[in-house]
Amino acid sequence: MDRPGRNEPCYCGSGKKYKQCHMVADLAADREGRAWADAARDLRLAIFEFADDARFEDEAGPAAARYWNEYYSAETLPLMSPGEAERFLDWFAFDYTLPSAGERVVDIYRKEQGENLSLQQRELLAQWADGAPLGGYELTGYERQTLRLKEFLSGEMIDVFEPGGHGNAPLGSIILGRPVRVQDQYEFFSLPAYIPPEEIADLHNTLTAAAGDGATDNEALRRHNVLYIHHALEQAKLAGRPPVTRLDPHHAAEGVQQRHRHQRVRIKGPAGQTENAPQLVQAHRKAI
Repeated sequence: MDRPGRNEPCYCGSGKKYKQCHMVADLAADREGRAWADAARDLRLAIFEFADDARFEDEAGPAAARYWNEYYSAETLPLMSPGEAERFLDWFAFDYTLPSAGERVVDIYRKEQGENLSLQQRELLAQWADGAPLGGYELTGYERQTLRLKEFLSGEMIDVFEPGGHGNAPLGSIILGRPVRVQDQYEFFSLPAYIPPEEIADLHNTLTAAAGDGATDNEALRRHNVLYIHHALEQAKLAGRPPVTRLDPHHAAEGVQQRHRHQRVRIKGPAGQTENAPQLVQAHRKAI
Protein backbone atom coordinates (compact mmCIF):
# COMPACT_ATOMS: atom_id res chain seq x y z
CA MET A 1 0.00 0.00 0.00
CA ASP A 2 1.28 3.45 -0.92
CA ARG A 3 1.20 5.64 2.15
CA PRO A 4 0.00 9.23 2.01
CA GLY A 5 2.19 12.24 2.71
CA ARG A 6 2.44 13.58 6.25
CA ASN A 7 -0.21 16.26 5.69
CA GLU A 8 -2.49 14.24 3.44
CA PRO A 9 -5.65 12.50 4.72
CA CYS A 10 -4.95 9.17 6.42
CA TYR A 11 -5.73 6.06 4.42
CA CYS A 12 -8.05 4.76 7.15
CA GLY A 13 -10.75 7.29 6.29
CA SER A 14 -10.73 9.02 9.68
CA GLY A 15 -10.47 12.47 8.09
CA LYS A 16 -7.32 13.25 10.07
CA LYS A 17 -3.98 14.06 8.55
CA TYR A 18 -1.74 11.01 8.22
CA LYS A 19 0.80 12.42 10.71
CA GLN A 20 -1.97 12.77 13.30
CA CYS A 21 -3.35 9.28 12.73
CA HIS A 22 -1.54 6.12 11.56
CA MET A 23 1.91 7.50 10.75
CA VAL A 24 3.47 6.80 14.15
CA ALA A 25 2.16 3.24 14.24
CA ASP A 26 3.30 2.61 10.66
CA LEU A 27 6.81 3.88 11.39
CA ALA A 28 6.99 1.65 14.48
CA ALA A 29 5.91 -1.36 12.39
CA ASP A 30 8.58 -0.50 9.83
CA ARG A 31 11.26 -0.44 12.55
CA GLU A 32 10.09 -3.76 13.94
CA GLY A 33 10.07 -5.31 10.48
CA ARG A 34 13.63 -4.15 9.84
CA ALA A 35 14.74 -5.50 13.22
CA TRP A 36 13.31 -8.95 12.43
CA ALA A 37 14.82 -8.92 8.93
CA ASP A 38 18.22 -7.99 10.35
CA ALA A 39 17.97 -10.68 13.02
CA ALA A 40 17.07 -13.30 10.39
CA ARG A 41 19.88 -12.22 8.07
CA ASP A 42 22.50 -12.33 10.82
CA LEU A 43 21.23 -15.67 12.14
CA ARG A 44 21.29 -17.22 8.65
CA LEU A 45 24.88 -16.11 8.18
CA ALA A 46 25.90 -17.37 11.63
CA ILE A 47 24.37 -20.82 11.01
CA PHE A 48 25.99 -21.10 7.58
CA GLU A 49 29.40 -20.16 8.94
CA PHE A 50 29.01 -22.49 11.94
CA ALA A 51 28.12 -25.42 9.64
CA ASP A 52 31.08 -24.56 7.40
CA ASP A 53 33.56 -24.55 10.30
CA ALA A 54 36.65 -26.76 10.14
CA ARG A 55 35.40 -28.80 13.13
CA PHE A 56 32.80 -30.44 10.85
CA GLU A 57 35.12 -30.92 7.87
CA ASP A 58 35.57 -34.67 8.31
CA GLU A 59 31.80 -35.19 8.23
CA ALA A 60 31.01 -32.62 5.54
CA GLY A 61 32.69 -34.75 2.83
CA PRO A 62 30.54 -37.88 3.31
CA ALA A 63 27.48 -35.67 3.78
CA ALA A 64 28.17 -33.88 0.49
CA ALA A 65 28.57 -37.22 -1.29
CA ARG A 66 25.14 -38.26 0.04
CA TYR A 67 23.46 -34.95 -0.81
CA TRP A 68 24.99 -34.65 -4.29
CA ASN A 69 24.79 -38.40 -5.05
CA GLU A 70 28.60 -38.61 -5.37
CA TYR A 71 28.90 -35.62 -7.75
CA TYR A 72 30.78 -33.86 -4.94
CA SER A 73 32.95 -35.41 -2.23
CA ALA A 74 35.48 -34.32 0.38
CA GLU A 75 38.04 -33.70 -2.37
CA THR A 76 35.76 -31.66 -4.62
CA LEU A 77 33.85 -29.63 -2.02
CA PRO A 78 35.79 -26.43 -2.92
CA LEU A 79 34.46 -26.73 -6.48
CA MET A 80 30.86 -26.10 -5.46
CA SER A 81 29.47 -22.82 -6.76
CA PRO A 82 28.28 -20.32 -4.11
CA GLY A 83 24.66 -21.34 -4.75
CA GLU A 84 25.47 -25.03 -4.49
CA ALA A 85 27.44 -24.47 -1.29
CA GLU A 86 24.56 -22.48 0.20
CA ARG A 87 22.00 -25.20 -0.53
CA PHE A 88 24.27 -27.97 0.72
CA LEU A 89 25.09 -26.16 3.98
CA ASP A 90 21.37 -25.55 4.53
CA TRP A 91 20.69 -29.30 4.33
CA PHE A 92 23.87 -30.19 6.26
CA ALA A 93 22.92 -27.89 9.13
CA PHE A 94 19.25 -28.80 9.48
CA ASP A 95 18.62 -32.26 8.01
CA TYR A 96 21.81 -34.28 8.39
CA THR A 97 22.51 -36.12 11.64
CA LEU A 98 26.24 -36.12 12.38
CA PRO A 99 27.35 -39.73 12.97
CA SER A 100 29.92 -38.62 15.55
CA ALA A 101 27.47 -36.58 17.62
CA GLY A 102 24.12 -38.23 16.94
CA GLU A 103 22.55 -34.82 16.41
CA ARG A 104 22.31 -32.07 13.80
CA VAL A 105 24.65 -29.13 13.38
CA VAL A 106 21.78 -26.74 14.18
CA ASP A 107 21.20 -28.54 17.50
CA ILE A 108 24.87 -28.10 18.42
CA TYR A 109 24.71 -24.45 17.40
CA ARG A 110 21.61 -23.94 19.53
CA LYS A 111 23.29 -25.43 22.61
CA GLU A 112 26.58 -23.61 22.17
CA GLN A 113 25.44 -20.23 20.88
CA GLY A 114 21.84 -19.87 22.01
CA GLU A 115 22.66 -17.74 25.05
CA ASN A 116 24.55 -15.26 22.87
CA LEU A 117 21.61 -14.59 20.57
CA SER A 118 19.07 -11.79 20.78
CA LEU A 119 15.53 -12.64 21.86
CA GLN A 120 14.38 -12.33 18.27
CA GLN A 121 17.10 -14.67 17.05
CA ARG A 122 16.32 -17.23 19.76
CA GLU A 123 12.69 -17.25 18.66
CA LEU A 124 13.67 -17.60 15.01
CA LEU A 125 16.15 -20.37 15.76
CA ALA A 126 13.59 -22.36 17.75
CA GLN A 127 11.09 -22.12 14.89
CA TRP A 128 13.64 -22.97 12.21
CA ALA A 129 15.21 -25.89 14.08
CA ASP A 130 11.82 -27.47 14.76
CA GLY A 131 10.35 -26.59 11.37
CA ALA A 132 9.86 -28.50 8.15
CA PRO A 133 12.84 -30.14 6.42
CA LEU A 134 14.02 -29.23 2.95
CA GLY A 135 11.24 -30.27 0.61
CA GLY A 136 9.53 -29.88 -2.73
CA TYR A 137 6.71 -27.40 -3.40
CA GLU A 138 4.68 -27.18 -6.58
CA LEU A 139 4.46 -23.63 -7.91
CA THR A 140 0.73 -23.12 -8.42
CA GLY A 141 0.71 -19.33 -8.74
CA TYR A 142 2.43 -16.13 -7.73
CA GLU A 143 1.81 -12.45 -7.14
CA ARG A 144 4.95 -10.39 -7.56
CA GLN A 145 7.38 -11.75 -4.96
CA THR A 146 4.94 -14.06 -3.20
CA LEU A 147 4.88 -17.65 -4.43
CA ARG A 148 1.78 -19.76 -3.97
CA LEU A 149 3.09 -23.26 -3.30
CA LYS A 150 1.65 -26.74 -2.67
CA GLU A 151 3.73 -29.19 -0.68
CA PHE A 152 4.48 -32.00 -3.10
CA LEU A 153 3.45 -34.94 -0.92
CA SER A 154 0.91 -33.60 1.57
CA GLY A 155 -0.79 -31.07 -0.70
CA GLU A 156 -0.64 -28.42 2.04
CA MET A 157 -0.70 -24.87 0.64
CA ILE A 158 1.80 -22.23 1.71
CA ASP A 159 2.69 -18.70 0.59
CA VAL A 160 6.42 -17.95 0.53
CA PHE A 161 8.02 -14.55 -0.01
CA GLU A 162 10.95 -14.85 -2.42
CA PRO A 163 12.76 -11.60 -3.32
CA GLY A 164 13.63 -12.92 -6.79
CA GLY A 165 10.02 -13.90 -7.50
CA HIS A 166 9.53 -17.14 -9.42
CA GLY A 167 12.64 -16.52 -11.52
CA ASN A 168 12.78 -18.88 -14.51
CA ALA A 169 10.51 -21.49 -12.90
CA PRO A 170 7.24 -21.98 -14.84
CA LEU A 171 3.97 -22.88 -13.17
CA GLY A 172 3.90 -26.56 -12.26
CA SER A 173 7.59 -26.62 -11.34
CA ILE A 174 8.72 -28.19 -8.07
CA ILE A 175 10.55 -25.58 -6.02
CA LEU A 176 13.21 -27.16 -3.80
CA GLY A 177 13.81 -25.30 -0.56
CA ARG A 178 13.19 -24.92 3.17
CA PRO A 179 10.45 -22.43 4.11
CA VAL A 180 11.16 -20.72 7.43
CA ARG A 181 9.03 -18.16 9.21
CA VAL A 182 10.34 -14.62 9.64
CA GLN A 183 7.88 -12.57 11.65
CA ASP A 184 4.59 -12.82 9.73
CA GLN A 185 5.70 -14.50 6.51
CA TYR A 186 7.56 -17.51 5.18
CA GLU A 187 10.86 -17.19 3.31
CA PHE A 188 13.29 -19.75 1.96
CA PHE A 189 16.27 -20.28 4.25
CA SER A 190 18.66 -20.57 1.30
CA LEU A 191 18.58 -19.93 -2.42
CA PRO A 192 16.01 -22.39 -3.85
CA ALA A 193 16.29 -24.43 -7.04
CA TYR A 194 13.53 -26.02 -9.13
CA ILE A 195 12.59 -29.08 -11.14
CA PRO A 196 10.77 -28.18 -14.40
CA PRO A 197 7.32 -29.75 -14.93
CA GLU A 198 8.57 -31.98 -17.73
CA GLU A 199 11.22 -33.49 -15.44
CA ILE A 200 9.03 -34.39 -12.45
CA ALA A 201 8.38 -37.86 -13.92
CA ASP A 202 7.99 -40.54 -11.19
CA LEU A 203 9.31 -38.39 -8.34
CA HIS A 204 6.13 -38.78 -6.26
CA ASN A 205 6.29 -42.58 -6.40
CA THR A 206 9.99 -42.56 -5.55
CA LEU A 207 9.45 -40.44 -2.46
CA THR A 208 6.40 -42.29 -1.15
CA ALA A 209 8.08 -45.67 -1.68
CA ALA A 210 11.12 -44.53 0.32
CA ALA A 211 9.22 -42.85 3.15
CA GLY A 212 6.43 -45.45 3.37
CA ASP A 213 3.57 -44.67 5.71
CA GLY A 214 5.48 -41.65 7.04
CA ALA A 215 5.62 -39.93 3.66
CA THR A 216 4.25 -36.69 5.09
CA ASP A 217 6.02 -36.94 8.46
CA ASN A 218 8.83 -34.42 8.99
CA GLU A 219 11.30 -36.95 10.35
CA ALA A 220 10.70 -39.37 7.49
CA LEU A 221 11.04 -36.55 4.99
CA ARG A 222 14.24 -35.40 6.67
CA ARG A 223 15.76 -38.86 6.15
CA HIS A 224 14.74 -39.09 2.50
CA ASN A 225 14.65 -35.52 1.17
CA VAL A 226 17.97 -36.01 -0.66
CA LEU A 227 15.87 -37.99 -3.16
CA TYR A 228 14.56 -34.65 -4.45
CA ILE A 229 18.14 -33.64 -5.20
CA HIS A 230 19.10 -37.02 -6.68
CA HIS A 231 16.05 -36.93 -8.95
CA ALA A 232 16.87 -33.41 -10.14
CA LEU A 233 20.48 -34.38 -10.84
CA GLU A 234 19.44 -37.44 -12.83
CA GLN A 235 16.86 -35.51 -14.84
CA ALA A 236 19.40 -32.80 -15.64
CA LYS A 237 21.80 -35.48 -16.89
CA LEU A 238 19.07 -37.10 -19.02
CA ALA A 239 18.21 -33.69 -20.48
CA GLY A 240 21.84 -33.16 -21.48
CA ARG A 241 22.61 -30.49 -18.89
CA PRO A 242 25.61 -30.66 -16.56
CA PRO A 243 24.08 -31.82 -13.24
CA VAL A 244 26.52 -29.72 -11.17
CA THR A 245 28.64 -26.65 -11.81
CA ARG A 246 32.00 -28.40 -11.74
CA LEU A 247 30.94 -30.50 -14.75
CA ASP A 248 29.80 -27.49 -16.77
CA PRO A 249 32.46 -26.72 -19.43
CA HIS A 250 30.92 -23.28 -19.97
CA HIS A 251 31.67 -22.29 -16.38
CA ALA A 252 35.11 -23.86 -16.55
CA ALA A 253 35.88 -21.98 -19.76
CA GLU A 254 34.85 -18.68 -18.18
CA GLY A 255 37.06 -19.34 -15.20
CA VAL A 256 34.27 -18.76 -12.70
CA GLN A 257 35.75 -18.14 -9.28
CA GLN A 258 35.04 -21.11 -7.06
CA ARG A 259 34.38 -20.92 -3.37
CA HIS A 260 37.12 -22.12 -1.03
CA ARG A 261 36.29 -24.15 2.05
CA HIS A 262 35.64 -21.92 5.05
CA GLN A 263 35.53 -18.81 2.86
CA ARG A 264 32.88 -16.37 4.07
CA VAL A 265 29.50 -17.75 3.02
CA ARG A 266 27.42 -15.69 0.61
CA ILE A 267 23.77 -15.44 1.60
CA LYS A 268 20.71 -13.35 0.94
CA GLY A 269 20.24 -10.17 2.95
CA PRO A 270 16.87 -8.83 4.14
CA ALA A 271 16.03 -7.38 0.72
CA GLY A 272 17.08 -10.51 -1.12
CA GLN A 273 20.47 -9.11 -2.07
CA THR A 274 23.25 -11.63 -1.71
CA GLU A 275 26.12 -10.42 0.43
CA ASN A 276 29.47 -10.15 -1.39
CA ALA A 277 28.22 -12.25 -4.32
CA PRO A 278 28.08 -11.69 -8.09
CA GLN A 279 24.78 -10.52 -9.57
CA LEU A 280 24.38 -13.91 -11.24
CA VAL A 281 24.14 -15.60 -7.85
CA GLN A 282 21.67 -13.01 -6.57
CA ALA A 283 19.15 -13.29 -9.36
CA HIS A 284 19.50 -16.62 -11.14
CA ARG A 285 17.68 -19.76 -10.01
CA LYS A 286 18.37 -22.81 -12.15
CA ALA A 287 17.30 -26.40 -12.33
CA ILE A 288 19.94 -28.35 -10.43
